[in-house]
Amino acid sequence: MTGDTGGAAPGGPDLARGAPDGPERGGRRWSAFGRLWTASAVSSLGDGVRLTALPLVAVSLTDDPLLISLVTVANWLPLLLSPLAGALADVADRRTLLVGIDVARAVVVLLLALSVATGTADLVIVCVAAAALGLGETVYVVAAQSFLPAVVDTSRLAAANGRLHIAQLVFRDSAGQPLGSLVYVAAASLPFLIDGVSFLLGAALLAAIAPRAGSPAAGRADARPAAPRWRTLVADGARLVRSDRLLMSLAGMLGALNFFMGAIGALEVLYVVQWLGLPKGAFGVFLAVGALGGVAGGLLNARLSRAFGLFPTALASMALVGAATLLTGVVRQPLVAAASFAALSLGAAVYQSLTVSFRQAATAPEKLGRVNGFYRLVGTGTIPLGALAGGALAKPMQVNVPFVVAGAGILLLAAVTTRPVLRMAARHPDAAP
Repeated sequence: MTGDTGGAAPGGPDLARGAPDGPERGGRRWSAFGRLWTASAVSSLGDGVRLTALPLVAVSLTDDPLLISLVTVANWLPLLLSPLAGALADVADRRTLLVGIDVARAVVVLLLALSVATGTADLVIVCVAAAALGLGETVYVVAAQSFLPAVVDTSRLAAANGRLHIAQLVFRDSAGQPLGSLVYVAAASLPFLIDGVSFLLGAALLAAIAPRAGSPAAGRADARPAAPRWRTLVADGARLVRSDRLLMSLAGMLGALNFFMGAIGALEVLYVVQWLGLPKGAFGVFLAVGALGGVAGGLLNARLSRAFGLFPTALASMALVGAATLLTGVVRQPLVAAASFAALSLGAAVYQSLTVSFRQAATAPEKLGRVNGFYRLVGTGTIPLGALAGGALAKPMQVNVPFVVAGAGILLLAAVTTRPVLRMAARHPDAAP
């Protein structure tokens, strides 16, 4: 990793000041990153609309916390296939793979819209749709993270990841989620129609992206040697992560963090409706207010990293997530709860952007898919277990209890891991100042 910030943050020009690739400056043509960012923004808007409507559909079918958590479990269970997704990202043309996934997800969500419109949707159909969309998301995220170095120079990865995270927060959380609440009230099937169209538009934009000239990470299948067997690719991804103590530690930390985040994520709709006593239509608006912190985090992550170093910034951000989660579980005043959600989102945005950028820059481009796949298995495969645990804990108790437990757990995680991670980072060739 390049830069003089303690390992991570880009020292080059900020993406907000121009296109990432020299030949596309001056506005002569739409940059590859511009298309990628726009595709992310369009898809994120549709995702926000759907992600708000899906739990509202579930709540209309049952108010049992454990049953509602099954929707989250179904959505995240395909994360267990992340190593296979990583292998696929290393043997397929990554841009073509991304386009195909968006088209497939459009088909799924449009069929769900038909089911809701005709009144045939039940909890099983909702869970099946969530699982199919989660499978698409699993492959898409691994492929997209592996494709980004083909679009953006290594020195700008942290800024690029920050801008993509901002697109997600602005269009999914700040715009899509409140829109989803309003549209759902008007017609329960309409949010899923909007999401289907957004996937198709995103696919068209992705198809128009040309990887930067000479990039070894372009992911073109015809430029690669004969691909090894998938079992070899999966095993190689596990070996590469496990052989790097810092990378493996970060994966384990992310797994613990996401266990707690899965526990609270499954219960957000009940937290807003039951604990805070807000109407269903306010669910998306509440989440959008909280997402403003994530926008700030996406804008500030590279600057904070340059000022304090990547890993001190990331670890402090994780502690902020824990404190904000704990506060969310304690308070019952909507404005304070929304502010806590904003702080949680800010910390999560900084932590995610910086650690993903480190992984991208520290891994050979041709092996990034398999590394991302195994890393995500360890780091995100715990979300379904967390969702089940949160639902099971909330069922005999109040819905805020998982937030309190999760916040305390994340703070403990930050306290236990800070010193060892900083020591490993000081010795890591891609993380040292």
